[in-house]
Amino acid sequence: MGIRMRGICLFGAIILTPEISTNESDTMCGHIDGKGGTFGERALRCYGTMAFMINNKFQQRKRLRLKDFDYANTNSVYFITICAHAKQSYFNNANYAGIVADEIDYRSKTTQEVIVFAWCIMPDHVHILLKLSDGYGKSLQNWVAAFKRYTARIISQLYGIKLLWQPDFHEHVVRKEESLNQIAEYIANNPVRKGMVDEWTRYNFSRINFDVFG
Repeated sequence: MGIRMRGICLFGAIILTPEISTNESDTMCGHIDGKGGTFGERALRCYGTMAFMINNKFQQRKRLRLKDFDYANTNSVYFITICAHAKQSYFNNANYAGIVADEIDYRSKTTQEVIVFAWCIMPDHVHILLKLSDGYGKSLQNWVAAFKRYTARIISQLYGIKLLWQPDFHEHVVRKEESLNQIAEYIANNPVRKGMVDEWTRYNFSRINFDVFG
């Protein structure tokens, strides 16, 4: 989801900033800290504080990965979520969902880039529980980017969808104490929780690959 922008005029310049709440704005501009001064002094204080908070907001939005974590290691299991552009329900269309499902299977069973424990394609997002294969040699980010790029290109060529995916993705590094079976069942049961089916096995785009569990 993008950050909504608004213009602030400061000394004749229009500065684009993320939308903030009234309380944040009051705090930033010194209305509740009791500081006075000329309009120029107040404006400069306000602008400096706003710049700090705005930078903080952008950093928080951008920092989706764990700092100093090796996303190319092949020991970790990842629970990833990839969302459709603007959260549109593209994958209600079985043709689109089928292309994504086929690509997950292709990259796990044919090229063997990843080991996939479970996946589910919901109307506006995709969940995959996976780990990188020993021979892949690249990072999780590389894999997701290639997966998104290929599926987006094919669906664009066949059906004219220009923007299929959101720019980034979300990941959870599965901890040792967490159960892969429980996470796989959670993923597969997404359509059940949404009331789309009464059993996950009746949903065409939900899988648990029991054969890969140790």
